[in-house]
Amino acid sequence: MLSSLVSLLVSFAALAHQSSLSGAGNELFWANPSIPMVIRSGTSDMTDAQARSIILSSIAQWNNASSAKFAVVGSSSNEIRFRSNFPFGSAVIGLTEVSFNSSGSIQRASISLNDSYSFRTSPGLYPSGQVYLGDVVTHELGHVLGLSHSEVLDASMFYSSFTGQSTIAFDDASGVRSKYDASDYGAITGHVQGGQSIPVLGAHVQAISLTTGKSTGVITGESGAFSLKGLDPDDAYYLYVAPVKNAASLPGYFANAQKNFCPGAYVGSFFSRCGTEFDGRPQPIKLSSDRPSVDVGTVSISCSLRADSAYGQRKLAQAFTELPIFSYDSATPEKGDNAFVGWFRNPSMTTWSPSDIFQVNFGPLVGSRYVLKIAIVSFALGNQLEYQVDVKTSAGTIVNAQNSLTYDSVTESYNPDFETLVPLDPSVPARNNFQISVRSRRLSGSTVAQTFPDPDTFSSGSYLPYLLITTLWDNSSGSLQPLIGTEQILSDNEACLDAPFTYAVARTNETSSTSSATSANQVAAVAGCGTLGPPGGGGPSSSLPLLALGFLLATTAATLLKSRKIFLS
Repeated sequence: MLSSLVSLLVSFAALAHQSSLSGAGNELFWANPSIPMVIRSGTSDMTDAQARSIILSSIAQWNNASSAKFAVVGSSSNEIRFRSNFPFGSAVIGLTEVSFNSSGSIQRASISLNDSYSFRTSPGLYPSGQVYLGDVVTHELGHVLGLSHSEVLDASMFYSSFTGQSTIAFDDASGVRSKYDASDYGAITGHVQGGQSIPVLGAHVQAISLTTGKSTGVITGESGAFSLKGLDPDDAYYLYVAPVKNAASLPGYFANAQKNFCPGAYVGSFFSRCGTEFDGRPQPIKLSSDRPSVDVGTVSISCSLRADSAYGQRKLAQAFTELPIFSYDSATPEKGDNAFVGWFRNPSMTTWSPSDIFQVNFGPLVGSRYVLKIAIVSFALGNQLEYQVDVKTSAGTIVNAQNSLTYDSVTESYNPDFETLVPLDPSVPARNNFQISVRSRRLSGSTVAQTFPDPDTFSSGSYLPYLLITTLWDNSSGSLQPLIGTEQILSDNEACLDAPFTYAVARTNETSSTSSATSANQVAAVAGCGTLGPPGGGGPSSSLPLLALGFLLATTAATLLKSRKIFLS
């Protein structure tokens, strides 16, 4: 029996939800999404009851996300087991083996955990040589379900280990829903292109939720096509397109992904319609029960950060003068949402930057039913920044003054994104004209290590963009409901493509294979991360095991000392 081996190497990096693929490019899936699983306890690090409890918690994370369900049984070829004589090398923490046929239908899966490694019973920062069992198991179960690695920084399927990985994120949930419940959720599709309408292989497309600020992402294929499925309906999303940061952690299909399409740097940018691409206001993609799927057409990669020209002039001036970015229009009462792209350049770690100052005016509104939500999305873009946000009325009264950085005492990690709710004045319209001031400073080294799985590879460059989202919410029913505009997309980017040096790039015809007895060194040498298929794609009845994921212990002392995390690639 042939085995394709793929493992994660020690490094600094990150990725978005991506399906595991066979050599023929077929997604891996369970034809019957009721998956029996045997838990074989027996580790020296904890009692059987403790290990079983942690594994059941990881199983519950995935069972609550979609119709694919793990059922713990007494007998099955699918299993999770600790192995004292681990055959894949002492540096490997855990490995998932998946057998599938040529169509991508999974036949069997097993997770092996290296019992010579020290597993913790509680989450949090890792002391040297330890890892929380739940972080490993939750990630491995994602591979069992057919998911590969992700460039979304908070995703459990991010290829390197980090604290909090035991809890699945929006990206993980949408990924598994796209496999097993796609018809019940929303979808955004399109094609990413550069100059001369040339498709781009390996662009990372993130959809950022207007209501939650959470993101999910996929990688474009050879034709530049992307399909973001499993999205929550009755929401709007902003598309952020950027080059992949670590193609080696993706399935071998993406090994030829390129970035040298621009005179300068190929950078991340938000999707906007032609004619508005330099207004600094990305186009929201609205989904609803009546229109759950939207094809946005052509989306351009970008050679520059697309921001508002008036905003850029204020950034260069000696003092930033207030910039109006939204004024509520009672003629379109259903629209209360606005997003604006700001940026900071090389802020200090010790002092706050000068403030960006914006005006949002909801003066025409009266009544006690309305609440303004102000949010800053930054983490998904890789910014090593924290923010301070002040909100004042037109009379100068401060209604909010908060820092963005929040701390999770369980995972011992930080969240640099920000959101706050500001009730509108029910009777005095002038008090609903707000000034929002935003300033930033760079995160310290220790805080960066507790925030980003791979800060060196996945952080932004000298220009650090952020997305300011202001949304009006209606509280008349007793629960907050967002007022989201229904404006349709009138133009894609076909007429305003960027990146003049784009050239066609073909996918890799990945056919690497090796025997199940391959040594740990050979496993580490296999190109790429994700699901690899058999030579020639295999026959209709072939059953081909895949060793989909290996958590490897970081061998670099400096890495462990820096963050007490284990980085995998």
